[in-house]
Amino acid sequence: MPPIHDLLQATGYAAIAYVLFNYLVSFGSGRPLVEWINPGRRYLPLLAVTLVVGAYTSLHFATTKYDKPHLELLAKLVSEEKAPPEVMGAFTFAVIAVVVFLLAVWCWWFLPRAPQTFSPNPGDLVAEYRRALRHYVRWAGGLDFGVLCEVRAGKLQVIAEGASDKALLRGLNRLPGVHAPIDGRRAPPDVETQKRIYREFAAELFARWGQLNEVVAPARHGTNVAISFDLRYGAVYAEMIEEGTAPGGVHPVGIFLFAAALNQHEINTLAAARHFWMLSQAIRHIRTGVAKG
Repeated sequence: MPPIHDLLQATGYAAIAYVLFNYLVSFGSGRPLVEWINPGRRYLPLLAVTLVVGAYTSLHFATTKYDKPHLELLAKLVSEEKAPPEVMGAFTFAVIAVVVFLLAVWCWWFLPRAPQTFSPNPGDLVAEYRRALRHYVRWAGGLDFGVLCEVRAGKLQVIAEGASDKALLRGLNRLPGVHAPIDGRRAPPDVETQKRIYREFAAELFARWGQLNEVVAPARHGTNVAISFDLRYGAVYAEMIEEGTAPGGVHPVGIFLFAAALNQHEINTLAAARHFWMLSQAIRHIRTGVAKG
């Protein structure tokens, strides 16, 4: 039976590893697990590397202290299910490192990027906008099309666009009456035409933004900032991210975001709305290096 001192020391190593994992990865941030570990996707790999280094350091200390090679100490842990506390600590760190690494892979594969991972000081502002748009429309269970526009002289000017042609094609194939029969067969859906329709609709929606402000004025909550239409087939979303006037106060200026989703299941589960919110936050985060809020 191992001495109580060694047992307590091994327990201490395990407790340190557990507290580190619990605080840094799960609840230390005060936010749910998947909301904290995703931003940057660098925290978890860094934590895994730190744990591996800690495991190697502990094991190397054991080889120096007991004058035995690494493999002999590890073999004793496997064959006899007991080992010095330094070896037990190294084993604990290594196991948690593997768990953290697998968790990082899961996050990278299944979670969209957090808005804070986009650069607020990009070398190419439009390219960073385009990167955010393309990212959030390519994830299954979210948006299918997105366009970011600048308000110039009171009119919209498209500056960045993102679309999932595959998702749009799948959605168009579900819409009744979109394709006219040709020789008894349905015409193939035209994705580019649908993109053009979305751009025109975004411009039309912006043109009526003042009317929407008049509609909501009786509520005394201020002007309209964002609106969504839950349609029979999918939904569209629009938000005025920034709004103001040009120098001299003549023409309105601003940043207008428009997005669409053709999959009703994504609307029912609020996945599309959540991804639009993340896209909006990403644009705002990028613009923190452009203008004061």
